[in-house]
Amino acid sequence: MLILFDIDGTILSSEGVGVRSIEQTGEAMFAKPFSLSGMPIGGRLDPLIWEDACERHGIDDHASLHDSFRSQYTEVLRRNLEEITVRVLPGILELLAALQKGKNTLGLVTGNYQETGLMKLVAAGIDTTPFVANAWGTDGNVRADLPPHAIAQHGIDEPVVLIGDTVHDVTSGHGAGCRVIAVCTGSHDRATLKRVKPDLLVDDLADTEAILQWIQL
Repeated sequence: MLILFDIDGTILSSEGVGVRSIEQTGEAMFAKPFSLSGMPIGGRLDPLIWEDACERHGIDDHASLHDSFRSQYTEVLRRNLEEITVRVLPGILELLAALQKGKNTLGLVTGNYQETGLMKLVAAGIDTTPFVANAWGTDGNVRADLPPHAIAQHGIDEPVVLIGDTVHDVTSGHGAGCRVIAVCTGSHDRATLKRVKPDLLVDDLADTEAILQWIQL
């Protein structure tokens, strides 16, 4: 079985360091405030967040500036991660260990750039090597493109479970034929997640045995 995980709000919490780092990068690039306040962030692709932020702040050439932003943002994030504690969310370490003991393949489906997503995982002390079927924020134009990309990386026709904390995880997972576990440890609350009808809705992933039993149904 293929098990796909979102990163932010699902595997770890990084105190909003990604948003802060984007704001700091934009401010350094354009010498003016680059606030993301009020913008929808959770579950979205980093390149689209960059595009929307540029439009908000009257910057027309976001496409030509994207590569420069990406490299500068990566370095700002690297420095900021050194100054905070990235917290692994409840049950994650136990669930990852248990899944690796079975006949499962692990993957990541996230709006992060590859380098920044891996950086966050390493900062949290998560071993990234077991995640082999991955989709990053540059692997599609919208979130719905990501689960099919990760499934294609796996290349084996078998059941897929996607675990995430936003409505975008649920809807994109269902669109790709995945069963979806929605977890209330991120940016979307239980009522919001319930409205999009995940296959399983949990407060967190702390009950490893119950999660494993459900996955194996």
